[in-house]
Amino acid sequence: MKRYLSMAVVLAAVCLSGSDYLINLAVIVGLYSLPALGLALLWGYTGQISLGHAAFYGLGAYGSALLSMRLGISPWLSILLAMAMVGVICKGIGWLVFRLHGHLLAMATLGMGIIVHIGLVEMHWLTGGPNGLTGVPPLSFFGWELISSTQVLPFIWLVCLAALYCSENLIRSGMGLAIRTVGESEMAAASLGVNVPGLKQAILVLSGLFAAASGALYAHYIGYLSPGPFDVGFSIKLLLMVAIGGFAQIWGVVFGVLFVTILGELLKPLGGYDIVVFGALLVCVILYCPNGLLQLAMRMPFKKTLAARGGES
Repeated sequence: MKRYLSMAVVLAAVCLSGSDYLINLAVIVGLYSLPALGLALLWGYTGQISLGHAAFYGLGAYGSALLSMRLGISPWLSILLAMAMVGVICKGIGWLVFRLHGHLLAMATLGMGIIVHIGLVEMHWLTGGPNGLTGVPPLSFFGWELISSTQVLPFIWLVCLAALYCSENLIRSGMGLAIRTVGESEMAAASLGVNVPGLKQAILVLSGLFAAASGALYAHYIGYLSPGPFDVGFSIKLLLMVAIGGFAQIWGVVFGVLFVTILGELLKPLGGYDIVVFGALLVCVILYCPNGLLQLAMRMPFKKTLAARGGES
């Protein structure tokens, strides 16, 4: 509970600061934390890597935007319908790709992400192609439109904190024990009576719902969509966020998202070549900091203290 109160205090301070940059940064961190959290559950706990989470993010965004624009559905209802659509898609994808393991699973999810991105680019009649969609209606609350970052920030973080809370309770539950067992050894989990295929599909669906919700919120917040933010590069950034925060660290996801978001701002002068830096950093983190940079930073002072005490003795 202390973490949630601390986060609420930080967010309140950001809102009261009046800094547009800090408020926009907080909004982006909240939006990216949802798909990163879903990927952490899938990869960090269940042991199933995915290189196609940008596809779920994009489908949620375009699905909600098109439902509200073309059919005149309320943005709140369109978000729920888009999440349901992505959930059904994830169920079907899970039935197919979870027959694979290791590198083959990674390549299958990568191919799925590429196919979705190409579809967003080429289906001009539906998505607007590279020109994108304009005029996505904003969210409204009792007739009050949530347009500015200050207005959107509390709602987005309310959704994000709810997702964090549900994820923490899930991991601590009996199902969470089964999830961790699958991540360690699918054979051992099956021998204990765990429905391994069904559990992996369920976590993929939950992960996809988080990504779709984030994408839909992003669409109604920005008001404009183009295929660019939903390419494979975003999937790699999500992997990096989870790796930096720690593969099996629920709250570490927020740290990883904040780290990568700020790094992305610093790398803007590189243009499209920033993905090279992100890819190299991902490899380094996986090889040398498998528990994440946050855990490494927390342990370093402790190690120094032990070394100093050892020298004194």
